[in-house]
Amino acid sequence: MHPPGNKQVLVIGAQGVLGALVVGAFQDQGWAVRHAARRPNLGEVFIDLDQPETIAAEVSEDELVINAVAHRGLAVERTVLERGGALINISALPAASGRALRAIAGDARGTVLMNAGLAPGVTNLAAAELLTGYPEADELEMVFMASAAAPRGPASADFVHRGLTSSARHRTALIPLPEPFGERCCLGFCESDAGWLGGLAEDRVVRPYLCVVEREAHQRMLALNARGELSNLPRSAFAARPPAQPGEASQEPVAHWVAASCRGQRLAALTVECEGDFVNAARSTVVFASAQLGRRQRPGCFDPEEVFVLNDLEPTLHAAGIRIVRRSRHGTAEQLPPGDS
Repeated sequence: MHPPGNKQVLVIGAQGVLGALVVGAFQDQGWAVRHAARRPNLGEVFIDLDQPETIAAEVSEDELVINAVAHRGLAVERTVLERGGALINISALPAASGRALRAIAGDARGTVLMNAGLAPGVTNLAAAELLTGYPEADELEMVFMASAAAPRGPASADFVHRGLTSSARHRTALIPLPEPFGERCCLGFCESDAGWLGGLAEDRVVRPYLCVVEREAHQRMLALNARGELSNLPRSAFAARPPAQPGEASQEPVAHWVAASCRGQRLAALTVECEGDFVNAARSTVVFASAQLGRRQRPGCFDPEEVFVLNDLEPTLHAAGIRIVRRSRHGTAEQLPPGDS
């Protein structure tokens, strides 16, 4: 199967907080972008993921599809697998969604790449690099960052709320995050999703954590956790926060953390650093999409680490403002990105 060889992309969920940033990121890189929404504005394409006929009318093999909508029915992904083409999913879906797609992808004609944003996405490639360098590792530690103040859509709010309230009390761990964060007590998060690493983890333990960028909000989550009350956290605590202007990007510091350990001893870590989580998730998607252009791939459903290697994409990621910092087991930087020394 040949994915689209031209720079044409259909963005589903283009009116959302993340979708609007994805549109802008692709346009900045010279892609021809079609906007798709359930309630389209003038010039936009009508796609309702609950109406399969609207998907069939607009999705083609000649155009890359980016899906920023967390649709549990996986309707557009199923359509691409069945009919052909290429799709990248960047919505906040549970890891079980990818497993469900794999279960039906045996006779696929199209290619679906799941979790191909920043975190998960680039973090998957970081985990793969660590396991290649440290095959003896028996545990992976991952810290995903989230901002309480940055704009977010309903799907992102639901994602964070689901990950925190899945248990009354989560495991915590002290993580030596880089500045401006410093050592933080991070909170167990979305444990059942195992970092969205799929088969990469094999029989290793994966411990995902959350760090809220704003210290005061993070301390409130830790206090609820200590009292065993986190599962009672109201949905309103993570309500959607639309930006002041569509496509407006926040610039909060981000340092997603991935570390490999063996027998309780941390071996090494990588951080994925940038300014603005959502806008750099959008830029990461463009990097994945550009790497796919005209590339021959086998049909089916895949995660990023099954298709790409971090070293191959790192120069493009760095050019987009996403820095990969390799760190010692103590968290000190051992290798800075080019131009950051």
